[in-house]
Amino acid sequence: MAYPKHITDVHIELTDKCQAACPMCARNHNGGADREFVGQHDITLEQFQEWFPDEWLANLENFFACGNYGDPIIARDCLEIFEHVRHVNPTARLAIHTNGSARSIQWWERLAKVMGKYQEVIFAVDGYADTHVLYRRGTDWHKIMENAQAYIEAGGTADIDCLVFEHNQHEMEKFREDMLSRGFRKVNIKSTGRFYDMTEFPVQGKSGNFEYNLKPATNEFKPVTVLKLEEIVKDIKVWDNIRANATIVPKCVNRHELYVDARGNLFPCCYVGSDWVEQPLKGILPIQRLRNQLVEDTQTRFKQLGVPNLNGTNVQELVAGTLWDDLETQWQGNKAWACVKACGS
Repeated sequence: MAYPKHITDVHIELTDKCQAACPMCARNHNGGADREFVGQHDITLEQFQEWFPDEWLANLENFFACGNYGDPIIARDCLEIFEHVRHVNPTARLAIHTNGSARSIQWWERLAKVMGKYQEVIFAVDGYADTHVLYRRGTDWHKIMENAQAYIEAGGTADIDCLVFEHNQHEMEKFREDMLSRGFRKVNIKSTGRFYDMTEFPVQGKSGNFEYNLKPATNEFKPVTVLKLEEIVKDIKVWDNIRANATIVPKCVNRHELYVDARGNLFPCCYVGSDWVEQPLKGILPIQRLRNQLVEDTQTRFKQLGVPNLNGTNVQELVAGTLWDDLETQWQGNKAWACVKACGS
């Protein structure tokens, strides 16, 4: 399954800036201070137009902004970039994944008009105001509701992605009903796999001080624990066994997808893109040591495969060339950990 030459889906990280400090996000230290490698990159409209020729954009089926480290609506030219894409491609599905806790009412009303008929915005809302803030630190629940309401009333389609923890599991049924009554199209309630087998995750303040623990859901949303962190980190045989038995069906191939980060780097998916820019964590938790091992594996592999950058060229030229002609070697034999994790079964 070779990487496709015809791309229909683009996933873009418009910025690596974000006002939130979600404790399990790799952009910060357990919900505290930001890490050094994030928060300096923002794709401008001018850059975007240079990187993505109109005739190439016109053939896309899906264009969506989410990213690994930033929130799309924080990007200076977010609205203008989506306006440009919609202008050259009236039928592509446009989507934004966001915490929704920024911009004015007028901005959201205009965004709804810009996005047009085939569109959606997915808001990250983890329950009501008092529970939401325990994970979505730095966001304002009431502001999110205000922005979403403006977007919906202006004709936009809005969904919710809601993470379930022990602290908000009791309110999920009522929360779903209330959000649907507010005009959201659907509420996707799900647990996070980032706990692995941990029973709690320590949350820090800006100075590194301990504040409280996050705990996984204990009801029907309880995460399924398959792997034990200590075993994975310490025993190379566990890693080798997982890798050997994994069957990889690459989503980047099936979806004809390309990921572009806020620096203009091209990757087959956001999982690889996340690993590529990350610096080693200095923590001692097994989950932090595991993250370092995964990042090292990806960086070693893509130094050999190549990570093209759009500055000085454009996506049409790069895709038409020899872009990742041997990428499928990462899905066979000594498989890439990023591929095993994201697309393996």
